[in-house]
Amino acid sequence: MTNPSAVSPNARRVLVIDDELAVLRVVGLLLERNGFSVDTASSASEGLELLKTRRYHVVLSDIIMPELSGVEFLREMRRYDMDVPVILMTAGPTLDSALDAIAYGAQQYLLKPVEPDALVQSVGRAAALGELARLKRSALASAAKTGIEPMPFGDRATLEVILKRAFDSITVVFQPIVSVKNRTVLGYEAFMRCDEGLFANYAQLLAASERIGWRTTLARTLFHRIGESIGDLPEQALLFVNMHPLDAQEGLILGPEAPLEPIAGSVVLDVSERCSSDHLLALAREAELIRGAGYRIAIDDLGTGPSGLAAFTRLSPAFAKLDRSLFIGLDRDPACAQVVRAMTALCKELNTPLIAEGVETVAERDALAAIGIDLMQGNIFSKPAKGFNAPSF
Repeated sequence: MTNPSAVSPNARRVLVIDDELAVLRVVGLLLERNGFSVDTASSASEGLELLKTRRYHVVLSDIIMPELSGVEFLREMRRYDMDVPVILMTAGPTLDSALDAIAYGAQQYLLKPVEPDALVQSVGRAAALGELARLKRSALASAAKTGIEPMPFGDRATLEVILKRAFDSITVVFQPIVSVKNRTVLGYEAFMRCDEGLFANYAQLLAASERIGWRTTLARTLFHRIGESIGDLPEQALLFVNMHPLDAQEGLILGPEAPLEPIAGSVVLDVSERCSSDHLLALAREAELIRGAGYRIAIDDLGTGPSGLAAFTRLSPAFAKLDRSLFIGLDRDPACAQVVRAMTALCKELNTPLIAEGVETVAERDALAAIGIDLMQGNIFSKPAKGFNAPSF
């Protein structure tokens, strides 16, 4: 479709797939006028053939197509390109399609008809993120070939010294989880902080610990610090603590050396839906004993991981936590609102209170409340702090 004379040879290349020729034409012209190089395909199979021979910066696809759905296309496409960002468009969003799209790495999920400026902005942002992903994969591949470590420390001895220093500096901060309707505090989530500058967040510290088999040591250290920091926890308040499913098999949750078991009646164990199905299944085998000790279980990052709704049937959670990525723009995006509304209804049907985490603005708070989500967490109420701060409503 692209007119070579009209587009810069360095333009970002976009593949647009839709079985409606009118949509192909309009979207293609819009993107070309904004400096993109555009190829179009009227079917998923045609799109896959193009992907085998050409490199794209972004793929923009309809969800509902005759031979393969957009989600099925996304699954197949990942066999040829792991990094290219995909934006899915639909006139009829469903909860299942949204969850599948997220699981297979869709960058965005847009409701037709898409406002032109919003579409151009989404494609531009996706192209930039895709280039970063390719650069990262290329750097890791080069490191593997040359033997150069991609981390700033290469040998085990150096890493052990750095990790010991990081573990010694671990402190805990807490952020309230509130009932907006009742203007009360349900509980507090514990977050780790450390003074070792090489680790910007817990995920980086966890990755380094796993590299030398110290994940259990990290978890035990963190749980001990949490236990030492909750003397002033308000009466009746719950304490939400992130855990790895394997913690239950390593004496970190139950048993004489489990740091949190003495306060199990106040603890809600946050289990991320992003973890593998095998790990969830292993935790499910221990779930009855865990609940018997007084703990509650929460599904964290609902809707963002490969385990899907199977986590509910396996763990029977007391709470579910809605990840911020699923409600960004909720106050102005009908597709987003429809997905969140469906998740809210599902949790209500399962008698599982839903907590929206990462609420940042008044508009987000009000939009979530209008849908029926009462329990929320985020900086709009209180930033994480060393004490148990009273939230602002």
